Amino acid sequence: MRSLLTRPCLKHIIHHLSPSDYNDVVTWAAFTLGCAGFRRVGEFTYKESDRELGHEFGKWFLTKKSIRVRASGSYMELTIPSSKTDPFRRGIIVTIAASNYSAGPVHAMRPFLNIDTHRAQHAPLFCIGQSGQQAFTREYVVQRLQNLASIAGLGHSAWNGHSFRRVAATGATETGLSEHEIS
Repeated sequence: MRSLLTRPCLKHIIHHLSPSDYNDVVTWAAFTLGCAGFRRVGEFTYKESDRELGHEFGKWFLTKKSIRVRASGSYMELTIPSSKTDPFRRGIIVTIAASNYSAGPVHAMRPFLNIDTHRAQHAPLFCIGQSGQQAFTREYVVQRLQNLASIAGLGHSAWNGHSFRRVAATGATETGLSEHEIS
């Protein structure tokens, strides 16, 4: 049986990340964006071979320019370049409100953008390693989630890539949104 990644579980997992470690800051930003933004893991990860697309990469995958945190810090905009609800790839802008919650993506995105100034705006949104910049793959994200959940005492094997979208959907259901509004 799969474990449900709830906001309290996410907060507990994030507590085990170091704000001075590049990969931990990237993980914090990616996990919170995935959860709050209703993102599927495949929407914020990519394979090394996807980079061969060159400038076309940004038409299919999130890049650094996909994120805009407003100066006031009250919200951020995520531009999704390609999705099943946007067949003509015009891009969809998702507005995500800030909260005082440490597991909120606006709160996590500021340290990420501050630590990630060395990469170009057309670079993939997330990467592994500040200097090596390896692909931020689905396998890496799931393994990282499993390892952090284990360290946090939440178990290891029941976590997978579907956990991120579920936390947002569960939260939306708890606030009264219908299944149709969530899909």
